[in-house]
Parts: sequence; C-alpha cells; structure tokens
Amino acid sequence: MRVTENEEVLYLVMKSIEESQAPIGAGAIQRAIAPRVRLSPASVGIILRDLQDQGLVVREGYKGHRLAPKGREFLERYRNRQKKARLADRIFDYLTGSERQRLVDILEARRAIETEAARLAASRADEMDLRRLSRNVEEQGKTGEARQRSLLDREFHAALLDAAHNPLLNTLFDFSEQLTAASDGESVEWFLSKVREEIGETLAEDHLRILRAVSAREAEAAEKAMAAHMDRVLAFLQRTVSENFSGQG
Repeated sequence: MRVTENEEVLYLVMKSIEESQAPIGAGAIQRAIAPRVRLSPASVGIILRDLQDQGLVVREGYKGHRLAPKGREFLERYRNRQKKARLADRIFDYLTGSERQRLVDILEARRAIETEAARLAASRADEMDLRRLSRNVEEQGKTGEARQRSLLDREFHAALLDAAHNPLLNTLFDFSEQLTAASDGESVEWFLSKVREEIGETLAEDHLRILRAVSAREAEAAEKAMAAHMDRVLAFLQRTVSENFSGQG
C-alpha cells in the first residue's frame, strides 16, 4: 500500500497538525508521529502534498500547514469508525463466551425492552398498529407450520415495538436480534427451534393476551402479560438448556 493510501498514517499526520497551535511543517510532523510510525522527511512531504490536493490541509507559505474544514471532517469520521470498530471487537469477545449465558443475557435484555414496549403500546398504539397486531395473532392461530410460526412470532414482537412509537426501543431490539444471529454455533438456533416446537402454542396464547391488554389501553396489564411471556421463555431455557445445552456448543 502506498503511504498516501494508508488511512492510519494520514490520520496521524492530520492529528499532529490538529494538535499544533500554529501551522506546522514536515519536520515537526515527522517528529510528532515517530513514536507510532517512522517516515522519512520526503515521505511526509509527499503525504502533505497529497492532503493539499484533496483539500484536507492548507499550506500557509513557509509557516507550515493547518487543517482545512474538510480535514476536520475526515478526522471526525475516522474517529467514529474507530469507536465502532472497538465496539465490534467487544461484541465479538462477548459472542465467543458461554453460549448459554449469552442467550440468557440477551433474553433478559429483551425482557426489559419488550415489557416497556408493551406498556407504551397500550397508550400509543394507533388503529393501524392494532390492526397489524390483530392480523398477526389471527394468523398465528391458524398456522401449524414451524417456519411460518417463527416468522409470525418475530413479526409480532416487531409490530409491538413499532406500536410503542419509541425509535430507541426499536434500535435496542434490533441490536439484540443481531447479537442472537451472530452466534457462531448451532446452540441458539437449536434452542429457538425447541421453544417453537414445544411451547409455540402457549406463546401464541401469550401474544393474544398482550394484544387484548394493548387494545384495552391497559398499560399495566400489557406490561405484566409481556413479562410473563418472556419469563416463560427464560424458564424454558433454564429447564431445557441445563440438560442439553452443554452438549450442543
């Protein structure tokens, strides 16, 4: 990779310019970044010319260089990407831990998210939300096919989140789904298939109770119905996984 295409090197050069209280030259930049990367004065000069061509830095005569507005935007974007990368690393570390405990953690987090969503939906759901939930529950009562039941189950929870009209809850729910899907083993899918196979009808009945509470605008009842629903799944996990989960991961 050419030095002018190495984004980390460009970041270090521009960071040194950003941190200087006055325009800064190639020699000072070279010394500032030496602990992280060793470059010749000629290489630093090539980088600075390239940054000028891109409109990221401005040369002020013989004084040196300063950041252009476009350069400050570059630094902000780079730092945001680095923050996300560090978060992704932390998530990866988490996902490589105990699958059993990971799934418990995810379901407990979802319980908090979805009980609040049910409570809010009871006061915020509009007619379109209620029709969507009612249609879903009706279809769940008619289907016996496992894959369709799984899709309807996911749709019910998503529809309830939408009915709460709180975008942050939707984001948290989607994030928990991504964590579930990111498992590198078969244990999570195995567990979810066991849930649908053995207590799917009971969970569909839970959905009906949640719908009735939301439709009646009974926030406390909706919250309790969702809590009972999630507790049922967690109890199934604790009972079933304690016997079989260790042999699946």
